[in-house]
Amino acid sequence: ITPVEGFTASRYRSLIAEVQRISKIPVIFGIDSVHGANYIEGAIMTPQQINIASTWNTTCAYNAGRLASKDSRAAGINWIFSPILGLGIESLWSRMYETFGEDPFLVGEMGKAIVRGIQEVDGDGIEKNEHSSSVPSRSAACAKHFVGYSAPRTGHDRAPSWIPKRHLHQ
Repeated sequence: ITPVEGFTASRYRSLIAEVQRISKIPVIFGIDSVHGANYIEGAIMTPQQINIASTWNTTCAYNAGRLASKDSRAAGINWIFSPILGLGIESLWSRMYETFGEDPFLVGEMGKAIVRGIQEVDGDGIEKNEHSSSVPSRSAACAKHFVGYSAPRTGHDRAPSWIPKRHLHQ
């Protein structure tokens, strides 16, 4: 599924239902929702992770996870590629804004909070939406970018990283 302007949650669900109907095997859908479900029309956008980290408020991270989960599930997608847990240690890197920063303790605390928000069970386990269809009551978080991705020597995205053992063991 590629993001298309004007795709509503209902339209995504219909498309996913059609793929499941014609498929010979179950298909699992997952998608990036690092700062909200920006691929769904009308979804709530949350700040980038670096902005959330600057608050040192884990409740903000938790709520960002809940919102991304809720909007993604409404579209029939309950596997979220979030949060990004790589340490932002190379200031030249073009995707620094996607990290929780360079402090391992802060990244860990914010990461735990956002995962709790994504994976929390809502209410009675089944959520009814405006279209009277049931959606799962929680999503699966898929943390990403652990070691080295955010440390490219050149600052370019998807470039070789240089990580001295001393940095790796910190």
